[in-house]
Amino acid sequence: MSKVAVFAIVFFILFVLTLAMPSIPPGNMIISLFEIPGTFLLLGISLVDVLNGIINGLFWGLIVFVIYVVARPGPKSRELKPLRTPSYPTAPKPIPTEATTVVTMSKKPQEKRQIQVKKRRTYTALDQDIETIEGIGPAYGSRLRNSGVRVIDDLLRAGSTRSKRRILANRIDVAPATLLKWVYRADFFRIKGIGTQYSSLLESAGVNTVADLSRRNPKNLHAKLRAINTKKNLVRRTPPYKTIQRWIKSAKNLDRIVED
Repeated sequence: MSKVAVFAIVFFILFVLTLAMPSIPPGNMIISLFEIPGTFLLLGISLVDVLNGIINGLFWGLIVFVIYVVARPGPKSRELKPLRTPSYPTAPKPIPTEATTVVTMSKKPQEKRQIQVKKRRTYTALDQDIETIEGIGPAYGSRLRNSGVRVIDDLLRAGSTRSKRRILANRIDVAPATLLKWVYRADFFRIKGIGTQYSSLLESAGVNTVADLSRRNPKNLHAKLRAINTKKNLVRRTPPYKTIQRWIKSAKNLDRIVED
């Protein structure tokens, strides 16, 4: 309850009680000190009784108001609960892409440090939804998910060989040739920068697989992609010559994981 409401309630109660019992202090004592005559009436009530009620209401209202303010406990400070550490689902093991060289140092004590050269494989983000691949809409996406194929990496693993593709094609009721085309498009995602749009542009130029890309001449391919995109407007911007060079180089370094 607010402080003003407490004061108003006490004032009203004491005012009414004083009208019924004028002897309630200290109003009667203050009235007697000033010797106010009681001959004046206000709405049929003696003016002395009205002043007596106002004085008592103010006096006791202020007393209760002060007691309420002092005795009322302050707002409790809310204790901040510690934030929970978010838990993330374990991503499927990605498929290796371009090979890089990492230099590590031997940690054996009291021995001369020797440089050991180890090859480690880097990875690209293949955890995008399966519907990212052109041609896989919600219907086939749902069938693939029910078969355990949720992201691009899953499709590459489930469609890497003929026998696996035959089993998966029967499960989702799609032609094996269509499924192979999806797998080829998924394989392009292992090369940084190609994605969905540029894979369509490459297909229009006759580059359907990573193996096809590895055999192309960057200068000729760049000219062909520019001509096709000028005619069909498949992408906003034709990839620069240096980008195509990098794609071809990456394609040559990648292991072949899709069986024709």
